[in-house]
Amino acid sequence: MATASVEQKRIRDQIHRHVMEEMKEAYLSDDRPWVVGFSGGKDSTALLQMVYYMLAKLPPASRKKHVHVIASDTRVEMPQVSDRVRRELELIDAAAARDGLPVSTQLVYPKLNDTFWVNMIGRGYPSPNTKFRWCTDRLKILPVSDHIRRIISKAGDVVVVLGARKSESATRAQTLNRHTIPGQRFRPHMDLVRAWVYTPIEDLTADEVWVYLLQIPSPWSGQNRELLGMYRQASGGECPLVIDTSTPSCGQSRFGCWTCTVVDRDRSMESMVANGEEQLTPLLDLRDFIKELRDKPGARYDRRRNGTVPLRRGTDETMTNTGPFTHQMRIEILRRLLIAQKESGVNLMGADELAIIQEIWDTEERDHPEKPGIAGNAVSRIWKSVFEEGAMPYDSSADEHLDKEDLILKEVCEDSQIPFEMMRRLRDVEEKFGHLRRRHGLPEEMRETVKHFAQGRE
Repeated sequence: MATASVEQKRIRDQIHRHVMEEMKEAYLSDDRPWVVGFSGGKDSTALLQMVYYMLAKLPPASRKKHVHVIASDTRVEMPQVSDRVRRELELIDAAAARDGLPVSTQLVYPKLNDTFWVNMIGRGYPSPNTKFRWCTDRLKILPVSDHIRRIISKAGDVVVVLGARKSESATRAQTLNRHTIPGQRFRPHMDLVRAWVYTPIEDLTADEVWVYLLQIPSPWSGQNRELLGMYRQASGGECPLVIDTSTPSCGQSRFGCWTCTVVDRDRSMESMVANGEEQLTPLLDLRDFIKELRDKPGARYDRRRNGTVPLRRGTDETMTNTGPFTHQMRIEILRRLLIAQKESGVNLMGADELAIIQEIWDTEERDHPEKPGIAGNAVSRIWKSVFEEGAMPYDSSADEHLDKEDLILKEVCEDSQIPFEMMRRLRDVEEKFGHLRRRHGLPEEMRETVKHFAQGRE
C-alpha cells in the first residue's frame, strides 16, 4: 500500500510539474486554437484529461483559445471501441458546458464514396496489405484532415495536440525524433498548411499513463477502469488518431478496424473472443476470409480497374489475379457480411452503403455488359436471402453518420426540396475527379447520377 502511495505521488508530481505546466505555457503562448486528437485509447484519454484539468485551473479570462476534440470513426471500428468513443464524447460535451470550458467535440467519418465496404464490395478493391494499404488515406487521414482544414479556414493557424509517446515503439520514437525541431515545442504538420503538431506526453511511459488514469479520476466522469478492462481483454494496444503518413496506422496487436488485413492475425479480436466476447466471432471469421481471398486463384480479375494488364518484371508474361475482386466474389463478401451482421447483432454496414454499392454495380454492368448478374436489384436479393425480410432499408442516410458539413447540406436540400442523397453523390463525383487535370468522364457520371435519382430508384 505504501508503495502504491509513493508511486501515485510520483506520477502526480511528474505530470503536474513536467506536463501540466508545460501544457499551460503552450496554451497561453499564442492565439492558435487547439485540435486534440482522441481515439478512445489510454494515451489520448490521458492527454485529454490533462488538457481538461489544465483549462479548468486557468482563470476564465485566460481560456481564450477554443479546444476542438476530434475523433474518427472509420465505420469498421471494433464495436466496443466505437461505442466507448461515442459515450466519452457525449460526457465531455456535457462536462465542458457544465464547467464553462471552451471545449467541443466532433466525430468524423469517411465520405460515403470512401468507406471500406463501398470500395471493397462496390468497386472490388482487394483486401489491404502492406503494399496496397488503400484504406488508411480514405478512412482515417482524409476525414480528419478535412475537418482540421475547415477549422483552419475559420480560425487561421491551429495546434494539433496528439497523445503520441516515444516508448510506444521504436518506430514511433524515430518518427517523433525525426520531426522534432530543437528548442521548439511545435513542429509543422507534414501535410496541412498552417497546422502545427504538439505532443506533450511523448516522454511518458505506458506504466505512467496507466497510473495517472487509475489514480486521477476522469473530469467528465469517464470510466477509466472500464478502459483498462478492455485492454486486458484484448491484450492489445491503441490505434492512434492518424493525421498524416508519418503516423503509424496501427501496431501488430491493436484496437482499430476489425476488418484490418494488413496484419496476419488480429490478436486483439482473437483475445476478446477468447475472453467472452463471443458475438465477435462472426466478425473475426469474416476478417480472416477476406484476408485469404486476396490471393485466392480466380478471386480477382486479371485486368486492373484502369484497364491495364501488368507484366511480370523482366518478362513478357502477364500477371494474373492482380485486378479487383470479381463480381461473384463481391457478391459472396456481401452475403457473408450480412450473415455476420445477423449472427453478431452488430450493425456492420449502413443502408447508405448498400445503396451506393448497387449504384456502382449498375454502372459497371452498363459499361461491361459481359459481366451480368449485378445490376438492378442484386443487393436487395442478397439482403432478402439472408434476412428473409421485405424491403431493404435503403432510405436511412442516417444522421449519426453525417458530419456537420453534410448536416448543413441535408438541411439546405430539405428546404429546397432537392434529394439530399443526389446532391451528396454529385459532390462525391466532383471530388473524385477534382485532382485530375483533365476531367474526362465527369459530365457523363454526373448526368447518370441525376438520371438515377430522377427515375426514383432510391
